[in-house]
Amino acid sequence: MKKKLSILSLLFGLFVCVTVFCSCSKDDDNGSSASNPLVGTWCTVDGDGDYTELIYKADMTCIRFEHQRESNKIKETNYGRYQINGNLLSIWWDGNKAWTCMFSINGNEMTTDEGGGTTWTRK
Repeated sequence: MKKKLSILSLLFGLFVCVTVFCSCSKDDDNGSSASNPLVGTWCTVDGDGDYTELIYKADMTCIRFEHQRESNKIKETNYGRYQINGNLLSIWWDGNKAWTCMFSINGNEMTTDEGGGTTWTRK
């Protein structure tokens, strides 16, 4: 009887330890790429052959680099924050609201409706 009680106490203690260990793990799903499909680097080429690179971070900030085609030099850099509301994307560059557009993602391609439509490729 004492042996059964000892084994049950040991199993109960083990159960409590495992439960506490698992429940204390960090749940960092907020803003992860699983819940935020924009997280990552996206590129597009304009009509002049210059290309733009947008980096969306999980902390809802973003960076935009505009590159010259011939030299690959960065012409312009902007820092901002973004917000997603359904299929609407709003970006505030350097604190000013620059634009809001509709977007859709299919695999490694994102289409936005600004400027008659732009296709972005995930890098």
